Amino acid sequence: MPKVGEQIEKGGRRLQPQQQKFLDNYIHKDMTQTGAARAAGYKSPNVRAVQLLKNPVVRERMEEMRTELESKYGVTITKSVRDMQRLRDEAWGAGNYSAAIKAEELRLKVTGLMVARSHVTHENVEAMSRDEIAEQLQEIMGRAKERMKDITPEQNMIEIEDGDITYDNGEAVK
Repeated sequence: MPKVGEQIEKGGRRLQPQQQKFLDNYIHKDMTQTGAARAAGYKSPNVRAVQLLKNPVVRERMEEMRTELESKYGVTITKSVRDMQRLRDEAWGAGNYSAAIKAEELRLKVTGLMVARSHVTHENVEAMSRDEIAEQLQEIMGRAKERMKDITPEQNMIEIEDGDITYDNGEAVK
């Protein structure tokens, strides 16, 4: 079996250096698939990452690399998930709920059932005119207003023993 980082030849097809760099980033540097593709120098890293992970030669090499790491460090996903479950249960039993929640979160992430997603939009502000920038800001503020919830408290009434009603602002009503 080839060592990590070595090129492999499968069925007459050889893993390209850029593909190997993608796998090294993805497996060893704990990058997301898009981040690994970007660091490997791919244009359109979102699309290429998905294509690479569907490629049978790349997938086979990725499994070889994972198997090698498992045998080298004695770590498997199954063992890690089992250990996280045990830690979660122990923390829960001890009343340490934040640690239990964190252990469960990590367990879900390892199994792929929970994925941290963020979406970042990059606008080239330098290429925009002042009016375009103002228009974009208005659009963003409009969307934010739609999402906001009015939590202004209503004027509270305070009833006093003699039957008078007084509002928070001190105004008395009979």
